[in-house]
Amino acid sequence: MRAVWSKAFGGPDVLVAGEAPEPVASPGQVLIEVAFANITFVETQFRAGGAGPFTAEPPTVPGNGVGGAVASVGAGVDEGLVGRRVVSSTGGSGGYAERAAVDAAGLVEVPDGVDLEGAVALLADGRTAMMLTRAAGCGR
Repeated sequence: MRAVWSKAFGGPDVLVAGEAPEPVASPGQVLIEVAFANITFVETQFRAGGAGPFTAEPPTVPGNGVGGAVASVGAGVDEGLVGRRVVSSTGGSGGYAERAAVDAAGLVEVPDGVDLEGAVALLADGRTAMMLTRAAGCGR
């Protein structure tokens, strides 16, 4: 499977295309055929060697947010999800790849009329905007 690897800490030049093991949906997970992966500011700072919420050490396949279609499901997951358009967090890594295994409990189904690219962008940036709005007391 094709993936983008971060071979070391540094600038964008440390990202290189390569091969990665094929992920498998474990119990409670789904396998997403990735159409879009977001790139967040936090991820760029982590890649550069700064502090971040991730614990991975290079080499790693980065990418915390993905959008695409559910390709398969693990044990205990509704098979009706296969083929549905979804976005999800990966748990910190693995999103810069053709496929990613994610927890089914974290899936957000993308409604018809909403493009996956926009939905993936909202996965992180939308969450940040909501938290800031709530912290500022807006809408109360």
